[in-house]
Order: sequence, then C-alpha cells, then structure tokens
Amino acid sequence: MTESFFVRDGDHFYPNGICTSPWQPTALSGAALAGLAAHTLNRVPAPTAMVTARLTIDILGTAPVGPVTTTSRVLREGPRLQLIDVELLARGRSWLRATALRVRTAKSPEQSVPPTRAFPTVPETQALRWGEFVPIDRDTSAPRTGASWVRVTSMVVDGEPLSPLERIAITSDVGSGTARLLSRKDWTYANIDIATHMTREPRGEWLLVDARGESAGNGIGLIHSMLGDRDGMIGMAHQTLFLQPRSS
Repeated sequence: MTESFFVRDGDHFYPNGICTSPWQPTALSGAALAGLAAHTLNRVPAPTAMVTARLTIDILGTAPVGPVTTTSRVLREGPRLQLIDVELLARGRSWLRATALRVRTAKSPEQSVPPTRAFPTVPETQALRWGEFVPIDRDTSAPRTGASWVRVTSMVVDGEPLSPLERIAITSDVGSGTARLLSRKDWTYANIDIATHMTREPRGEWLLVDARGESAGNGIGLIHSMLGDRDGMIGMAHQTLFLQPRSS
C-alpha cells in the first residue's frame, strides 16, 4: 500500500488526492469519510474481546476538501456491549456522525453461508482510485442489481496498516456504484448515510458486494448490499441516496 486517504499531522488529518468525491471535486468522498470514521473507532479500546456488529454513518453535508479533526466518546460500556460515538469536523462544524455497536464474542453454533457470488478463477480487475474491483456478470433482466469483488489497496492514514473495520467501512460505500439505479450521465446519486451490520470482521483483502437498489420515484433511492469475503457472507450494508438530475 503506497497511497492513503489522509496524512496525519498532530490532531489534524489532511486529505490526499484520492479523497475527492466522484460527484464534486471540492468535497470528500463517502469512502474517505467512512474510512476515517472507522479509523477513529479503532482507537477506542474495548473493555473485553468484542466485534463491531453495527456501524452507522450519517453524512451531514458536502464535506469540503481540507483538514479534518475527529472526536470520539463512549456512550455506554459494559461486559456485553459498548456503544461509541464519533464525529468528523472541519471548518468549525460537524460533517459526519457515526456510531459503532461492539458486542462481546463467545462460543455459539455457526450459521454461516458461502459467498453468493464466487470469486472468479481468473479475475479481470478494474481500477478504482483507492483500490480495484472485479465486476461479476450482471443480470440484464434486473438492471438495478450488480455484484463486485472489491479490494482496498490504499491506507486510510498514511503509514498505518489498513484494518478489517476500515476495509469493510470503505467497501460498504461501493453498493451505490455496483447496483446503479440511474444513468450516471444524467443523474447524481450521492449517498447520505451508510448502515453496516456484520456477524464478524472480514478476512483477507477481497470483499464481495452483492447489491440491489430501489426507488419510489420521489428523489430518494435505497441500496441494499450483501457483504462477504472468500470464506462466506458476513453482513449487510444499506445506503440512502439523494437522487438529483445533473441539469438542475
């Protein structure tokens, strides 16, 4: 990994070029914001062996490209669960609010399923600004569906190895580009939140996003993504989209 979303300088995180939004070059992308939120959560110690079972992210505006600071606080902590709140701030206001629910780990019967889409024997990778993906054959009879295997190859913060939580937080933002509701030529469809539920942390570098989208024709879209790795499915991600014609 040679690139990063951010460079740390004291309490500030300065964005690199791969941070910018595909919809607005002066704004930070959802992937960058999600990765930094997960990075901040990782720095909060857990009271015992726990896994992040839920990560919810609310994007509170078009976050400008520039230095970002982060805050975190524990809202509840006990032997069975921990609830953490994170904010990302820039130019004197909050641009993202995230909460993570950590749950203690213990032995229980396994009820897992294999990947819904197999990893290709000979993968044909395509480049992302911060990684690469392998598109899976799409069902032309269902244009609002799609699946991809995704590998994040960039660090969130320069010099700090990518964590499993950072990897799945970034990948959870990919669903809206995988199951496209509308033509990107004519519409923008930036997501305004990401809610990820998982049974365990991802294993390995390649993650599966098996997505479908829907809209009631009222300027709002929803994307539902099943998430997995090469060992099996591990959770779900949901995104709310703000649908806007490019001409308006």
